[in-house]
Amino acid sequence: MKAQSVTNKKGHKAVFSKYGHKANGSVPRGGEEIKEAILKATEKLLAKHNPTEISLRQIATAANVNHSLIHRYFRTKDSVILAVHGRIIEKLGQQFSGIETLDGNIEKLFKISKENPSRRILLARAMLDGADPQLIRHHFPTVHQLMHLLKKKKSEVKNPTKFDAETLAAFFVASVMGWFLYEPFLLASTGLDKKSKDKVHHQIIQMLEKMAEHLI
Repeated sequence: MKAQSVTNKKGHKAVFSKYGHKANGSVPRGGEEIKEAILKATEKLLAKHNPTEISLRQIATAANVNHSLIHRYFRTKDSVILAVHGRIIEKLGQQFSGIETLDGNIEKLFKISKENPSRRILLARAMLDGADPQLIRHHFPTVHQLMHLLKKKKSEVKNPTKFDAETLAAFFVASVMGWFLYEPFLLASTGLDKKSKDKVHHQIIQMLEKMAEHLI
């Protein structure tokens, strides 16, 4: 069945796909294209809603596919959400995996978080919703790479601190993710919103680098 247009009482036309959803674009064809559309639609919905507030039909409408296709390719809503988390984590892991030393690369960690707001929002919503982090992802490549770099750095320092790499990694990740999660409040409450955000970010990076020097 081809896409059909329907005119409402006000004379406005709406185009619907063969699945009965509003056709905001082309209808995905083939398994990979359909799965990609479902994942992209879910990621966008998760940026605005808690997982419990999202239904399979909402995902289907946003992806412009029949909701039965979500059952076919992912079985459940939870599986779709886990898949979204998984591919975002893989993307972040790939961005950070090429770093071989911590020196001068705290800025890289900061920018990776800055450029990937979806991951922060999805993770925050999942935690608020009571999700088990191990269910979201059993492997955390960015954090593991950071721990590896911290251990490497500690082995190169003559008198390393007593703080272990795992705790240090958790501290730096919390600092970076926490900054961006609460940035609007932090800027407004301190008056930093009247200053250049780039300059503020530069200062935050410098502070993190100083802390890295003293804590490792």
